[in-house]
Amino acid sequence: MFHFVFSGLDFAHKLDEKEKPTENYEKHLHYFYEIVYFVHGKVNYHVEGESKKLTNGDLVFIGAGRNHFAEVNLKESYDRYVLKFDSALLPPYLQKRIKEIRTFHNLSPIIAGIFSNLDLYIENHSQEESYILFESELQKLLVFLLCDKKEIASEYDESIAQIIDWIDLHIEEPISLKRIAATFHYSSSQICNAFKKNVKMPLMRMVKAKKLIAARNAIERGEKKNEVALRYSFENYSTFYRLYVKTFHESPSGKRKD
Repeated sequence: MFHFVFSGLDFAHKLDEKEKPTENYEKHLHYFYEIVYFVHGKVNYHVEGESKKLTNGDLVFIGAGRNHFAEVNLKESYDRYVLKFDSALLPPYLQKRIKEIRTFHNLSPIIAGIFSNLDLYIENHSQEESYILFESELQKLLVFLLCDKKEIASEYDESIAQIIDWIDLHIEEPISLKRIAATFHYSSSQICNAFKKNVKMPLMRMVKAKKLIAARNAIERGEKKNEVALRYSFENYSTFYRLYVKTFHESPSGKRKD
């Protein structure tokens, strides 16, 4: 087992023993990309309206800003690799195409060797050397995932997925619960209950988080902070600033706020 954090990479091999979880599997979303490679356990993984009971060798690719959570049966140990990274670390070709990668994959044994290599690198190399090797393996893995066209059986909640897709498409616009309900011809309570049951996150909290992540990406591209706050429909810059710091623990200028 290992946990490697260095220069924008956060890679780990994690094992939770029976009934002793080391992390909270509840719903969350974040501005970086995440890959979960499943080794052993009993886990149902959910990513924005799509879910799958994982089998050994399954891989879950979670795009930046996508809500996800795991339902873990703690009567069995839970063994997995977790790779977290920012797309800025990737070469231009992968930055351009990374959003094409599907959520669920099973490419074992093709990619099993990639993950077993990570353990060997940690054991036999310095931090700087491991970083170079990890970055190389990540790029190789992403190319394999891009080329993987094999359909993987999963459950799909079409109504939830359609609402989330609509939110992503209109993320720069003012989005209210009333507007979403009217667009999809549901009552507000129906939509709220559906998200509480299937996404495990209040709908409007998810909208706010997605707006903040989109705003962060725009600022990192060099766009002006005040203009970004306005474009993503925040009430004013002070409100945007406060929410940004609370979410990312740094100011929009990138200065850490602990």
